[in-house]
Order: sequence, then C-alpha cells, then structure tokens
Amino acid sequence: MFTATATIDLRAIVVESGGERVAAAPLEVRNQTGKIVLALPKSAEGYRWHEDDYLIMDCEIQQNSKADVKYEFKIGDKLFTLGYYLVPQRRVKMAIQLAELSSRRWFLQTQPGALKGHVSGSPTHIDEVDEVRITLEKGREPQSLTIYKVYLSRELPDFTVKGAPMVDKFGQWKDMDWPKKVKDEGAMVAYLRQEYERALRDHDYPGDEFSRYGGWTKKRFEARGFFYKLHDGRRWWLVDPDGCAFFSSGVCYGSRMGVHGFVDGMEDLFDFLPAKDDPVFKDAWTTADQIPEFVKRNGEEAGKGRTMFNFARANMIRAFGDKWWDAWVTINAARLKRWGFNTISVCVNNYFDERAEDYLKKAEVPFTWTLKRFPKTREMIFRDFPDVFSSEYAALCRDFAQQILPFKDNPYFIGYFINNEPEWLVQRTTNPAEQLLRKGPECVSKGVLVDFLKKAYAGNIAAFNAAWATSVGSFAELEKPFANMDALNGAACADLLNFRARMVEEYVRVPTSALKAVCPNALNLGMRYASVTENDFAGDTLFDMFSSNGYRRSVVSLLELVARCTEMPLVIGEWHFGGSDYGLLSNALVNATTQSERGKASANYMQMAMAAPNCVGAHYFEFNDQPLLGRFDGECMQHGLIDICNQPHTDCVEAMKAVNAKMYQYANGDIAAVETPWEFAPRF
Repeated sequence: MFTATATIDLRAIVVESGGERVAAAPLEVRNQTGKIVLALPKSAEGYRWHEDDYLIMDCEIQQNSKADVKYEFKIGDKLFTLGYYLVPQRRVKMAIQLAELSSRRWFLQTQPGALKGHVSGSPTHIDEVDEVRITLEKGREPQSLTIYKVYLSRELPDFTVKGAPMVDKFGQWKDMDWPKKVKDEGAMVAYLRQEYERALRDHDYPGDEFSRYGGWTKKRFEARGFFYKLHDGRRWWLVDPDGCAFFSSGVCYGSRMGVHGFVDGMEDLFDFLPAKDDPVFKDAWTTADQIPEFVKRNGEEAGKGRTMFNFARANMIRAFGDKWWDAWVTINAARLKRWGFNTISVCVNNYFDERAEDYLKKAEVPFTWTLKRFPKTREMIFRDFPDVFSSEYAALCRDFAQQILPFKDNPYFIGYFINNEPEWLVQRTTNPAEQLLRKGPECVSKGVLVDFLKKAYAGNIAAFNAAWATSVGSFAELEKPFANMDALNGAACADLLNFRARMVEEYVRVPTSALKAVCPNALNLGMRYASVTENDFAGDTLFDMFSSNGYRRSVVSLLELVARCTEMPLVIGEWHFGGSDYGLLSNALVNATTQSERGKASANYMQMAMAAPNCVGAHYFEFNDQPLLGRFDGECMQHGLIDICNQPHTDCVEAMKAVNAKMYQYANGDIAAVETPWEFAPRF
C-alpha cells in the first residue's frame, strides 16, 4: 500500500568521499576536499521507489557560490544524473520526480531556491537502478552540507525560502564587494544620464572604414540590397546590402532590456520589491507564462503566478522614469556600435513585452533572428525530435515559416537560426533512430526506418537477422516496438547511425524548404547546435551556413572540425568568458580569473575566429549579466558586457573593442591572429 511520504534514515546515508561527517541527524558534512559523494540506501521504510515519486532533499549549503547538487543513479556501468544548482546559505529543497529518468527533456523546471536543473543520461527506469547517490561539486571554496531530511513523496513540497535578504535594492549581491558596485542611487542615476547624453553624440562604428551596416568599405562586391555569402577564392565573407565585405561580430540579446529573475517563493531574500500594481515599476514585473522559452520547456500553466522582477529595468526607471525604454535603446545601441559590434544576435521576443522589433528599427544594427516554437508532432521520437517523415511535420513547418515574414524586406536582416540548441542532440549517448525503433506504426518515421533496413539487406530477413543477431520473422515485424537494439552489436549500431543521418537530413530539409519559400533572400544560419562532433553534419549543405555554439578556451579546434566536415561557412552562435572576481553566484561556462584576464581571453577568441577562412561570424553570449537568483531557467552567470546597473565591464569591453576595430584586417589576413596566454579559472 502506498505511503504518502517515505523517509530515508539519515543515519543510513554513507559519506563515500569529499568530506567529514560531523553530525548524524541532521546529517552534516564539512571540510570538503573535492566532490562530496553520499550513498543512499535504495529503500525507505520498506517502501519500493516508484517513478511517480519525487525524491526530495531539504538542505542548506554554506559557500559563496551556487551549489551544484545532483542525484546520481547507477545502472550497471552507466550513470544517469538529475540535478540543480541550489541557492547557497539558505535552507532550500530540491525535488525531482523519478519519472525524469525517462530522459524526456534536458532542462528541469526552476523552483524557488533551485536554480538551473538538467537531465543527463539515456532513458532508463527507477526499477533498473542499482545505486543512488547525492553529490555536491566543490564550489568557490570549501563548504559544508547539512541535510535535514531526504524523503519520497507523490506531492511537491513547499519550496518557500526563508532567511535574511541576499539581494540589495539594485539587484546586487549584498554580501560581496567589488569595484564599481553601486552603493548610491544618486550616483547611479547621474552616471546613466551622462551615458545617455554621450550616446546622443557618439553612436557610430569606430573609424571611417565601416559602412552603415558595419561592413568593410575597403573590400567591395556586388551590392544586392540584402546580405548574402560569397567566397573570394581565399575565404568566406558575408556581404552587406551595399556590397561591402562583412564579418558578423555580434552580441546575443543585444536588444534585451535587462533580464527578469524569479522572486516567488524567495521574497524574503530581497531588500526591495515594489508592489506588483505599483505604477512606477510596472514594466519591471512579469510572470513566467509571459516568457516563451519557459512555456516551451514547461508549459504555460506552470508559469502562471510565478512572479519575476527585472532589476535592470528598475534601475533605468529610477534614472529616466517612464522614458526608460527610449533611454535604454539610445544608450546601448550606441555602445554596441562604438564597441565595434555590427550584429545583434538571437533577437527573439523572449519576453512578450520586450519590443525587440521596435528596438531593431531604432538601433539600425544588422541582426539575426532565432525562430521560436520549432514544430512538435503528436508523436515525438526523442525529447524535441519530431516525427520528421510525417505529413504533419511538413504542415507544421509551413506554418512555422510564416513568422519570418515581418523581416522579409528589412535590409538589416542578415538571416535566421531555425532552432536553438535542440535538446535531442545534447544527450549524445542516445541515438534518435534507436528511440524510433521503440515506437509502433503510429509513428510515420518508423515505417521509413523499416523500409531503410529492408533496402539495406535487399529484402533478405535472414541476412538482417545474421547481421543484427536477431530472430525476427519478417521486416514487417519490426513495426512493433523494440528496445536497446543499438546495443546488440556493431552492425546494428552502424545501421542505426546511418539512419540517424537520414533522419537529421529530413529534420533540416523540411523547415528549410518552407522558410526559403517564404523568405528566399534571407540567409539560413542553421540549427544553432549546442556543440558538434564529426557525426553532426547531416543536412549541412541545405543551410547557407553551419552554426554551432562554441564554449571553449580556444576556438581553434571548433574551426578546424568544421573545416574538415563541411564546405559551408561557420557562424558561432554563442561563446563567452566569465570573470571570477565579480558579485554573482556563478561565473560562466568558461572563465578567467579577473575582468582583465577575461578581456584577454575574449580578444584571443575573436581574433582567431575572424582570421579563419571558414568563419563569417561569432556572437558573444550575452549583453546582460544574469540575475543573482536566476533567470527563467535559473541561469545566474557573470558573463555580460554590462552589469545589472547598466555599467560596462570596462576591462573586458575595451579589449573586445580593440579587436573589433581591426576585425577586417584580421579577416583579410593583413594582421596575423596570435593567441596570447590568459589566466583560466574553474567554473563555479
């Protein structure tokens, strides 16, 4: 019989490594020397774990950075992880449903006190799990972990976080100090007004070699009135509407007016939150259901009533009142041009009130657009990979393509990314073709796979059985669900990898055809993969250029990989470096020790990308620092070009500005790109 709550005895939890147990109940582990690993008994008061259960931990972690906590599930020699980054220094709860072991998604829904959460592993089930652990990665410094309770429940807990405020009235971390931390509202307001006055008179690209689009006036090709790509015999270029050679040095979300962060369930942690009906700060409030990316991952209902506040907007309101939006555009569009950035990248309306299109009209900076709501068929194959051979997918893609119509005749429109970091590709241990074999005939693509195998073995089922070590009676029998078929042997794995490439090609071909029919002149910038290997170039020639994000210490290996695997030019959809000396709970995906070293790292990356003959663009992620306690998915990184008070990170920006001023000399081979040393810092 089901017990509503089954509690795990804290005394039965074993500290395997990383710290010293100093108390049993509550369980306290201190003096961390590395990753803390705690082994759980896979029993709780005799209760059998069930996929509908939430595994819930009530805990507190003392450290000065976000806490990287995971549930690890061992299945034979494989490992499946479910985890969050937790708010430190406060008592919080981490609750993850065991059904997530199906690996149906990559991102977990953000909860109060729990920042960004991820799912990592090939699909499995709790009944197949041999061992369960709780782990805590080492943070900014040695820490202590206190666990008050670990239990299983069919109900989510009350996530409310209590305690003293962590966030000051400007959105900054109260307990850390750093250069340029705002402490006086009057000084901040005076600075922002000075920046506005400067922007009115100083808002052009550096020097006289830049065209109105940010192209290079010293190298010209045919002017077609829109952006296009061209190979001049030595390297790839983009060409701006006036015919000038163009390298796309961009900033992601350059049009974004600050970043909304969650406050619900964490209201105690803020010094200042105005009333939601306060007419002065109305533009700083929203709810998660108003953020399309949250809705895409979690559904609209999950976001209703989940309140979010935008401190960057609030700070601009303090300086400019109801004229804050115009001031934001004026200040930051001028900065982008002064700093030599000629592309605003991503540019999606990730907040329904973001007014991205209005921003772009006023800024007059070339831009790319990332399409939203990538088609989802009734039968999905794995995560967000649709039934690509179905007529339903084709119809959805035709509708999907219509969203590009507003930009069809805009000369500043470079092109579009079809998707953003597809979640199916992130889980590299899972082949969508193998997942397709688990489907029945209701999935149209399953029939195409069976026909593919039938053709591969010339209709000879005996030959198929011999190769795959199976004993099916006919190819028609393969219409039934089969699991783990890529684990049979090398032949099965190879055949399914070949069909994976065919699936990916169709995944690309159908929306590409629909988009070209709607907007033939705009450049197709590809799928904006989170990362790529040599196995991820299927369908590459259908794009106008290949796109991948490039979070790494050096861009050189990515440039070389793409040059080996495709003849298409590359645009790097995202890259960045964080600084480890600034007041946020997290630095970034790749980090330097200080803002100055961050500038060196960024300058290196930019030079190498600009000088590569196959690279036509690199887009920095992102313009704003993220909120201290997390954006819509809990990200809280220090990677922006400006902080939450709209102040540039000067050391980093100046280094990037210097490279941008010479970008066309690097691209044309007039200046050699040379990597110089910089001080790396680990991620926290």
